[in-house]
Amino acid sequence: MQYKFLSEWVKENQNKNFVFWEIKKFEDQYAILFKKRGKYLQINLTSENSFCFISEKDVLPFESDAMLKIFNNSLSNTKLGRIEISDIDRIIYFRFSKIDIYNQKISFTLILELIPRFQNIILTKEGEIIDCIRKISFAENRHRQILPGINYAPPIAGFSIKKNNVVFPLSIVSKKEIQESSSELSYFNTVNEIFEELYYNWIFREKNENRKQKKINSIKRKIESKHNKIAKLETEFSDAQKEEKFKKQAELLKANFDKIKSGMETIKLQNYYEDGFPEIEIKLDKTKHPKQNVEFYFKKYRKARDGKTKIAEQIDKANNEIELLEKEIFEIEEMEFILVDEKQQKKKKSKAQSGYKKLVINENWEIYIGRTSKENDLLTTRFAKPHDWWFHTRIFRGTHVILRNLNKKELPDNLKLICSKLAAYYSKAKKSSNVPVDYTQIRYVRKPRGSAPGFVTYTDQKTLFVDPISMRDAAKFISRLS
Repeated sequence: MQYKFLSEWVKENQNKNFVFWEIKKFEDQYAILFKKRGKYLQINLTSENSFCFISEKDVLPFESDAMLKIFNNSLSNTKLGRIEISDIDRIIYFRFSKIDIYNQKISFTLILELIPRFQNIILTKEGEIIDCIRKISFAENRHRQILPGINYAPPIAGFSIKKNNVVFPLSIVSKKEIQESSSELSYFNTVNEIFEELYYNWIFREKNENRKQKKINSIKRKIESKHNKIAKLETEFSDAQKEEKFKKQAELLKANFDKIKSGMETIKLQNYYEDGFPEIEIKLDKTKHPKQNVEFYFKKYRKARDGKTKIAEQIDKANNEIELLEKEIFEIEEMEFILVDEKQQKKKKSKAQSGYKKLVINENWEIYIGRTSKENDLLTTRFAKPHDWWFHTRIFRGTHVILRNLNKKELPDNLKLICSKLAAYYSKAKKSSNVPVDYTQIRYVRKPRGSAPGFVTYTDQKTLFVDPISMRDAAKFISRLS
């Protein structure tokens, strides 16, 4: 972060009169909580752009960390005094103090080194380092070491300080850069506000989207693996259905055992299982003895007989697992934040696995969204009524959006637009604009017999070109209408 913005932040946040409560951690983020305050100091230690800001947001699951025990014990009940910034580099000093049981004042300094690639949080008492987030010895840096028990020394000057004034208002442009004298509609008049905006709506949101995509890709790989498993099982099931054929071949070989010779690749026999006893050719393994060839066909018969039911069960199980994984992808895409709180995710997951995605408009209208191909089929062919409206992207693969017309009303333009935008969002065109979406009434939608899950044909449709919006944004828009 540029020195002038950090310097301006320090000026903005003097004399806060906060009392230290606890420092917590989440990934590369630290939060200093204060007693009887809804606000906390968040320290962003991302390697490329470190800064800090005062926030009230309850987004990150900050947790206590045993590695921060010395920080917490030392700073317990201390009062925050002045905040200062170094004259030589991007280093901010937080002066804490308290009165001990002997009525003596004890002073601590919490040092934030917000230097790219060398970011650190260091706690000192009378100049001596008590603890630090990153411990650095001369083996790692021959110019400077940061270890408990030694006196703190700032880095050797080499950074060029530009003490320019910050020109407000501020906004954020592409590449997460802060723009001064902004003419943007969304702007800020304090550095603390712009820092909070920069982290939560740019840095964290990008990281969150990457985390989402990583998890979705992982689930997609599982789905692909399940599909491959089903393909193999279906091949085995096809073989299993030939159990009678294998049995007949085994019995014919057994009855004609004396005719089988070692080294034969095939043998022609009279098939007395069919009228007229037609000739049948049975393949043999020339590397096996006659007895082994007979046993091979009996083994194939037993495997087919015993495995058919089990294979069918395994196919059903794999299809059900794919259904659950597809629902999980849908819910991840719906989540505003996806963090490492597995308990929270499991609660959301278990809650989401029952019923369709639903948004109630009023007593006349309700929106339903299928999350998987199977749900799309059930929603469109079983659940929806003839006067309900059906929405789907024309070119792109996507979900079925149903607008329930509970009292057979005329389709309002605003709901037509919202449903079209939702259909665009829940499709492969989610990140596109001007997406073509077809809509028609359910009575004009048909599912061909034997077609793949989620596949339908339709007539009497019209098309809207729209930009996608999420269910959450749709709900906000609808709440403004009421």
